[in-house]
Amino acid sequence: MNPSRRRVLQAMGLAGFVALTGRTAWLQLVEGPDLAERAQAERTVTWANRAPRGQILAADDSVLASSSVSYDIGVNQQRVSQYEHYVEHEDPETGKKTYELVGHGAVEAAARIAPLLGVDPQELGARMVGSEPYVVIAEAVSPDTWRQVNALGIPGIEPDQRARRFYPAGHLAGTVIGFVYEGQGRELIGGNGLESTQNALLTGTNGQGSVEIGKSGAIIPTGKYEEVEAVAGTSVRTTLDPDLQVIAQQAIDEVVKAQGADWGCAVVMEPATGKVLVLADSGAMDPADPLASEAGDREPRCVQAIFEPGSVGKVITFATALEEGGVTPEDAFTVPYTWTAPNGQVFEDSHWHEVQNLTAAQVLAESSNVGTVQIGDRVSDEVRHGYIEAFGYNHLTGIELPGESPGLLSDWAQWDDRTRYTTMFGQGVAGTALQAAQVLATVANKGVRVAPRVIDAWIAPDGTETAQPSVEGVRVISEQTAATLTEMLIGVTQEGGTAESASIDGYLVAGKTGTTEILTESGTVASFVGFTPARDPAIAVAVIVYRPSGTYGGTVAAPVFRKIALAAMHSLGIAPDPLVIAAQAAAEADAQAGAG
Repeated sequence: MNPSRRRVLQAMGLAGFVALTGRTAWLQLVEGPDLAERAQAERTVTWANRAPRGQILAADDSVLASSSVSYDIGVNQQRVSQYEHYVEHEDPETGKKTYELVGHGAVEAAARIAPLLGVDPQELGARMVGSEPYVVIAEAVSPDTWRQVNALGIPGIEPDQRARRFYPAGHLAGTVIGFVYEGQGRELIGGNGLESTQNALLTGTNGQGSVEIGKSGAIIPTGKYEEVEAVAGTSVRTTLDPDLQVIAQQAIDEVVKAQGADWGCAVVMEPATGKVLVLADSGAMDPADPLASEAGDREPRCVQAIFEPGSVGKVITFATALEEGGVTPEDAFTVPYTWTAPNGQVFEDSHWHEVQNLTAAQVLAESSNVGTVQIGDRVSDEVRHGYIEAFGYNHLTGIELPGESPGLLSDWAQWDDRTRYTTMFGQGVAGTALQAAQVLATVANKGVRVAPRVIDAWIAPDGTETAQPSVEGVRVISEQTAATLTEMLIGVTQEGGTAESASIDGYLVAGKTGTTEILTESGTVASFVGFTPARDPAIAVAVIVYRPSGTYGGTVAAPVFRKIALAAMHSLGIAPDPLVIAAQAAAEADAQAGAG
């Protein structure tokens, strides 16, 4: 060979060797790790470990809402068709292992999985045949069952881990608890109630797992396996008394049905602490199936629906007049059926009567509009407006529920000649059932308003408990005024008052009826709001019935108050006073209820 040609070939060979060596080195040192990582990623299966959502508990720690992690099992019909089931045999003499094919495809897979799921193999096999990449063959399977299915090592059988919410108490406090829905990535999201307002705390932190699999879909024993456990969400303990909630919910449902009313609600709260023991809406939804209820029945009306309080609003007028020195319980008033105010506005009572000479206490007991406007006229509009706000109207209470309404109250300077009077007997102002309960709770709590709360504590996954911070009360009226007003409100439930049927054997009741016409449609809102035992109050209760056939708060709502309040006394273990005898009207209301 020509020497020059040899050197050329040698040079070319050297260059090729260097290039090959360089490429090899490049693959090993530069691209190698990346290629290895990509290969591992391609054979790695990952999954999310769903975090259980925190529980919602009643005051006695009974469970109102809980969650569990379960699996939906799906099948890749193409992959499962390639399944081959081999059984291993070992020669006892030689130790040599042989493998026997005993079945294949969807039929064999179904035969092995069906006993674990408790279903018919043929029906299951029929659902596994086809060309779809994912068909669900079982829902809400327990983790233990999924582990047994997974252990079969059948390719194409794939899990879908899901957190599911369940509500063991059914409809109980359904509008307070709310509901959840599945969002992106199977995340449970609160849709209403506490599920919504406490969503961030109830939601836990998902974990994650990954494992390497071979081409057959089987786990590589020596492959990489990682798993990070999920962290459950924080639980919420409410202030709700479940037994009392049941009774109140049944009572409000019964009166709404009997009266053909649109809806009703009942609130029970502790005046001194603001703890809400009951928030009962009629027709409350089942949180497990919210769409089965009308949209209005999915909302906590007790804190969202507003109405004019009617004569319940007189409590504020009398509190203001007493506190400002405008009146005493013994002051006398001449009360005709119709009265013309100095500005020419004419007012009348709900029932015709001769001219009466009534004390201020009797004006309240008989719920006279004419007497009330004479008393309210002794205080300036600006001062009265300030007390209406101080009792809580026109402001959110801060209850931990969504969509709370502050109510409606216009500026006193914008009141026209009539509104400045109608606000004295609860018209021209609007609020919620919770706000109505708050007014009477303030009187019961010696003149101090304490914001209502429905959450008692938050409980972390490790059991650490964080109590609801104490809320400092706001003094609205003096203790003396509260005591005087209490005695006047007791008269409302005694013989001659408008709410005799609210009186209870053994427990003195202070309260006020309310009946107001609905401006936007026909009908009235009937209500009774009160507290008991009147001179040492344990509870304040509001009962609201919207558009009943019976019209008046004293005949529609007061008996419901009586039923709920009596149950509360028993639940709280408060002994009756044998000297307290209920009015005859209460016994008659009981007799009517029994006859019904």
